[in-house]
Amino acid sequence: MGWLIGVVVIGFMLAPVMWILPSRRQSQQAEIRALARTLGLSVKVVAMPKTRRAKVRREEDMFGVCYTRALHNKRPLAGWKYWLINVPDGDDDAVALDIPMLDIIEKCRQLLPRDASMLELTPLGLNVYWREIRADVDVVTSIAECLNAIIVEGRLEDEVSKVDG
Repeated sequence: MGWLIGVVVIGFMLAPVMWILPSRRQSQQAEIRALARTLGLSVKVVAMPKTRRAKVRREEDMFGVCYTRALHNKRPLAGWKYWLINVPDGDDDAVALDIPMLDIIEKCRQLLPRDASMLELTPLGLNVYWREIRADVDVVTSIAECLNAIIVEGRLEDEVSKVDG
């Protein structure tokens, strides 16, 4: 009986510790996000972008991640948004892109995961929003390659700033 009480007491002491430990999925996510940081991407957990219809209907936020490749520019850039998912006509708030940039995005699009929903250019960087459903080393590497290719081919960074930085 004494052994049983001892085992129960130890079980109660260890239970909170086991509850605090990250799950295997959480550990994998942390490793993937650390890899993204080594590839020059910043990672944020964010509410996924919504279409105009979703905003009007006040649909609940869906959370995902935003991987950002910072831009090193001295000149201001006009921002844009490009939906990677099918959005009904008139339901998006995306800015129309010029043909060369559309061609660059379409060429690099196969490098992005299927659950990616939007590419966005802001003064701070180029963002991709995605749900991180099948995140692994290859997917994160492909995202970094895609963002870098869009920045280089689209000439979104100053040549001088790359040498200075």
